[in-house]
Amino acid sequence: MPVKKTRIMFVDDDLVTGRVMKRNCDNANFSCSIFQHGKDCIEAFKKNGADVVITDLRMPGMNGFELLSELRAIDDTVPVLVMTGYSSVENAVEAMKRGATDFIKKPFDFSELKLMLDRTMQAMQLKKENRQLKSKLGQEQQNFGMVGESGAMLSLFATIDKVADVDCNVVITGDSGTGKELVARALHDYSCRKEAPFVTVDCGVLNEAMLENELFGNSNNNEHQGLLEQANGGTLFLDEICHISDEMQMKLMGIIETSTLVKPGSKDEIDIDVRIIAASNRNPEQAISDGELRHDFFHRLNVVNIHVPSLQERVSDIPLLVDYFINEFSAKYQRNIKGFDSRSMKQLCEANWSGNVRQLRNVVEREVILSEEPVLSWQENIDENIDDDQVINFSSDNFISLEKLEEKYINHVLQCFNGKKTKAARVLGIDKTTLWRKLRRYDISANNTES
Repeated sequence: MPVKKTRIMFVDDDLVTGRVMKRNCDNANFSCSIFQHGKDCIEAFKKNGADVVITDLRMPGMNGFELLSELRAIDDTVPVLVMTGYSSVENAVEAMKRGATDFIKKPFDFSELKLMLDRTMQAMQLKKENRQLKSKLGQEQQNFGMVGESGAMLSLFATIDKVADVDCNVVITGDSGTGKELVARALHDYSCRKEAPFVTVDCGVLNEAMLENELFGNSNNNEHQGLLEQANGGTLFLDEICHISDEMQMKLMGIIETSTLVKPGSKDEIDIDVRIIAASNRNPEQAISDGELRHDFFHRLNVVNIHVPSLQERVSDIPLLVDYFINEFSAKYQRNIKGFDSRSMKQLCEANWSGNVRQLRNVVEREVILSEEPVLSWQENIDENIDDDQVINFSSDNFISLEKLEEKYINHVLQCFNGKKTKAARVLGIDKTTLWRKLRRYDISANNTES
């Protein structure tokens, strides 16, 4: 059975370029139709369709941006590759934001374009397979392993689904603890790069020298491969990009531009094919305004921006998340936990989760570990972040000893937990044996407390 040829529509007002393209495509076993005007391409596309459209951006009449818009209105899945001059990279980035699949600089070698076409068609095939696979999987898998049914999360899932197979750089924004790395992993796992490495680097914990060594490696040690090389063919996740120094931003920008890496102390160029996904819990535009983030560096990364909602923006998801975490930690710690009582669940939904999903997860894990009953109880006002003056009222006219103050506070905490010493000891920051010793010391009746 003959192999189906890839059908290409090539749009360029330069007739000579079109003829050369046609000849190269015939030799490479591609089916290529040549157009000098965007409107002619649109008419032909409406009648016959195509597997790939390649268009110049600068053309008389209908330019490449207008052609891209028209094609997307007809078919939002067909790959569109744009051609741009060396001085017009910004236009190519803008085209990517408007839905272009990839771009190539003119003049180009046909072998380079063929590699891009092969990669594009492989990505389309994987996307088709992913869609078929996801249609057979349950709701959790369709949600990329994340939990949520709120409008904010459904919008996030739709964005991930649309962007994952588009091989472009992405910036993920959102408060700390919202799950930005989960989104980055989903973008990788559902992309054509899923079989290649997903490499993470936390830019917020490394100084400039350490970050350079981690990213670029060391030319004096061939065994020390930098993270960029490790991620070759896959995805590099740069967390907290607002902490990257100006000099390092320029170096990374050069690698993005040239797709090559030169290790410190070496002159040899290493070809790098990496998709960069960056994240920040700060507002990048504010960081640019403050001079901490380069405008040109950010916009090389920010082809697509994805915002991850805070827990405050998805309160309706809290019961789902709580149930999910209870099941996770009950299995992990071999506990028979049924859930939270209704009063506690109400407080969990009304609490101010400044640490977002990460904080909620930690609270549920702690309660599962410490629980002595199948139904959990939780009080927000006994959280570890409580202010002291919420518990004890101090007076400048009535002083008591530290010993008496400790006795009063232990009594107060025990009352708040209905005499449950395990939970009281946890809040007090002492072990249960120490609490028993203090109860005897202060002659606090054990009859009024539970174990």
